[in-house]
Amino acid sequence: MAHRLSQLVGSGTSVFQAAGPHPLRGHRRIDTVDFVFAPDLTELKSIEELEATALDPGSPTFVLSDRLELDVDKTKLTTSLVGREEYVAALKPDRLEGSYVHISSRLPAGYRREWDELMVIGGGLDAGVNGTDLVSLRCRSDGKVLQRTLSPNRLGLQALDGVGSQRAHMLRNAGFETRAAVANGPVTNLAEIDGLARTTAEQIHQSATAVVGDRVIRKSANPLPGRNPLYIDIETDGLDPRIVWLIGVLDGSPTNGTYHSFLQRDPDEPGGALIDFLDWYQSHGSKRPVVAYNGQNFDFQVLRDQLITHAHSYLNRWQEIDTFDPYQWAITENNAILPGRTNKLKDVSDALGFEGMENNLTGAAVARAYSQWMADQSPASELAWDRFVSYCEGDVRRLASVYRALEDSSRFGSETDERATIEESTTQGALSDW
Repeated sequence: MAHRLSQLVGSGTSVFQAAGPHPLRGHRRIDTVDFVFAPDLTELKSIEELEATALDPGSPTFVLSDRLELDVDKTKLTTSLVGREEYVAALKPDRLEGSYVHISSRLPAGYRREWDELMVIGGGLDAGVNGTDLVSLRCRSDGKVLQRTLSPNRLGLQALDGVGSQRAHMLRNAGFETRAAVANGPVTNLAEIDGLARTTAEQIHQSATAVVGDRVIRKSANPLPGRNPLYIDIETDGLDPRIVWLIGVLDGSPTNGTYHSFLQRDPDEPGGALIDFLDWYQSHGSKRPVVAYNGQNFDFQVLRDQLITHAHSYLNRWQEIDTFDPYQWAITENNAILPGRTNKLKDVSDALGFEGMENNLTGAAVARAYSQWMADQSPASELAWDRFVSYCEGDVRRLASVYRALEDSSRFGSETDERATIEESTTQGALSDW
């Protein structure tokens, strides 16, 4: 696999496969960012010496290995970091002056936690296996790691709207080898390609501008609701819900807004979170629009249905609230193109540079855990409620970042508008056509 990838990306790219026969090891500086490739503990022991000879102590260094993995208690949702003691013993962090971020390929994508002296990031365990999404990590010189998911069928030019394998071949034959080349050229050049209609050329060009530039491209002048919205996310017991047991609400900005949670621990009181939320809204949020990502297809419908079933006297309150779904507005109604490899909330917010909370949970895992709690409400199976509340908070902060980007975006101009040339690169400086 590593050999095949090396062939695809060329000799200028560092390819690391910790368990490979001849793994990359030691220090590399890539686009001003320091990396230490550690296929075994020996390389960790050398970091102290590297500080004196090669590493910049004023900038973070990223240590890549496969030496750390998780042991998960699925009932209590607790974790331990396997390999940590040996890792720390070899690294000797108390003797190091610089700051380090430790990325392990045996940890799942999205994992981020500080274990005492170690800041640990997941490198994407099983990413790309059996058709699952690949993972791209952008390691920045300020120590931050930005993650994107990559569908194997949406790499390179095929990440653009309207481009499949045949059109990707067509674009390459016309000299458009990368997404940046598509974004930076005038749309008239695309429209001149035999077999590519003008409207399709515009769609591809706009998509490239959004994906490469990591920004929203407005396609209409249709307004957003404004009026200081509230952002919500709900947690249920599954896709065919019997209860809305958690409603998370963000009031304010993605980073500094105040988060409120309405949690119903008791499955025998299925209307509790709904009633608490609407009582709070009447006192604190009246007349303000409520925003949910893909809310028209899930959150808003579920809230209405659950109110009919469990708190019918509150239904009129809900129906008087203005609701807004950024996904429907941008994608379904074709008002904007969103960046990201997919239009999922996490992919879009990551592409926009959101650097918020990571919880290593999924909506399916959260629903499954609550369903298990519904079946066995014993002290032994008590859930880690704070962790679920934190997961929901992360989603509404991501939602707010997407909404703010929609607010800040200007309508997509004509091809004669002056635009800065967009360069598609990462601090790894290699997989530019991913």
